[in-house]
Amino acid sequence: MVPYDTGFGGDASIARSPATGSVFGVGAVVATTAGTSGEASGDAPHDASGDASGDASGDAPGGRPGGRHARPRAQRPPRPLRTRLPGRRFRVFGVGGLVAVLLGGLLTASLVLAPVFGAGDDGRKPFGAGEAAPAAVPPPVQGTGYYRVVQEPDGRWMFRTPDGRPFYSVGVNAVRNQEDLERDTGRCPYCEAVSSRFPNPRHWVEATTQRLDEWGFNTLGAWSDSDLFRGRFAYTPVLNLSGSAPGGAPAWDWFDPAFAAHVADVVRVTVTPRSTDPNLLGWFLDDELHWGPDGVAPTTLLDEYLARPEGTAGRTAAEARRGDPQGFLRDAAQRYFEVTATAVRGADPNHLILGVRASSHTTPPEVVQTAGVFVDVFSVNAYRPTPEAEAVFAQAGGSVVPAAPDLRDFHTLSGRPVMVTEFSSRAAGSGSPNTVPAGLPVEATQDARADRYSEYVGPLFAAPWVVGHHWYRYADSPPGGRAEPDDGQNSNFGLVSVDDVPWEPLVSRIAATNAGAPGRG
Repeated sequence: MVPYDTGFGGDASIARSPATGSVFGVGAVVATTAGTSGEASGDAPHDASGDASGDASGDAPGGRPGGRHARPRAQRPPRPLRTRLPGRRFRVFGVGGLVAVLLGGLLTASLVLAPVFGAGDDGRKPFGAGEAAPAAVPPPVQGTGYYRVVQEPDGRWMFRTPDGRPFYSVGVNAVRNQEDLERDTGRCPYCEAVSSRFPNPRHWVEATTQRLDEWGFNTLGAWSDSDLFRGRFAYTPVLNLSGSAPGGAPAWDWFDPAFAAHVADVVRVTVTPRSTDPNLLGWFLDDELHWGPDGVAPTTLLDEYLARPEGTAGRTAAEARRGDPQGFLRDAAQRYFEVTATAVRGADPNHLILGVRASSHTTPPEVVQTAGVFVDVFSVNAYRPTPEAEAVFAQAGGSVVPAAPDLRDFHTLSGRPVMVTEFSSRAAGSGSPNTVPAGLPVEATQDARADRYSEYVGPLFAAPWVVGHHWYRYADSPPGGRAEPDDGQNSNFGLVSVDDVPWEPLVSRIAATNAGAPGRG
């Protein structure tokens, strides 16, 4: 029995396999590590107009430090006691490793047309690539009491709030006041800064709520402690139903009945209690699952299952597909989504299934097509690698879904609307080494980071199949590298520094860009 972090403020002891490592947004090459998710609950649908909720300001107790950049860290009081170690699990991307991808054809899926679908509805209406976004804000419609996703009469896909208003999800990952510990020192620089400025956590919540409102965000993305923000934002927990073992292979044998039992346990503990929460946007089943060779595990999923002990369910399933890696990939994806999505829908028919936060550069088309049969929204973690890293992907060859700026191929293959669930940028001069993860650009200034945000989001706003985008992350990682998961991430990905100082002009430009999101007017 291993404590399973529900991510909602408490642990429940249930049988599970150690689930470690997943592919970072641009691929995996260097290392695989483990971490616990930091999800929570209790957030209301947020008005897309961005009106502030709450009466506190960024100048709440302690004052709001000024300046364009974070001040150097000084000696601070001991860090506050952490009740859990929230974090996300991924493999660090690097350009020096081999990036191999699965070869494969396309799975033929039976698609049922429907203009509107929500949780529990298997219908879909693939949207024609190239159709333009609507010129006007869609009118309110009859609410259902829960978030749903619809295709408007003009073809635009949109979320609808529980009361029927159009809603494009603009989110931030890892919004929490208990941040990552530093690898070598064991300190939590962000925790120290926050506890010094906001002795009462509610004051941090009010100040952070006002910031997110002002910057145009309406959703708490993955790894956020949404228990602290009850009634303020939509929220999107990650269930981590499978994960990956060290080396990349699935930690669970998806064909083994024990996996279905494990999923049922997680669903009972985490999903069932929230099945009637109107503030829950939807569930992520997992995060950046491993589907084959990606530079960490150089073998196909078929090879990995053939290496399992003889007589196990997965080995038996693999033997039936020996010599047909693409066929086995389809079988494995079918089994994974059938077990997980069926369990979640059975316990919670009210909420959307938002997919598995697929890595944009390592996800085979067979997986995208199969997922489309089971999920309501296809979620993609889509980073923009350096040219050198792109060259590594190109040299690897194989068949993965192209990560175009508007992500149209993910929509075309899945038949579902698409949501970007991770993207980010970082800059020099921020006090962060920006060496981990490798393979991502380091901009010269915060102004350049702001440019990258606008350039990235523009094609998403114009793509009628995109229903949201979530930025990674709220606060920078510790300069000394984070300890949990022990991957050493040390980058300036945050909207704020480890001293809780907003990065300007990044956040001002983000606010101006987010004001143009679909559904706002």
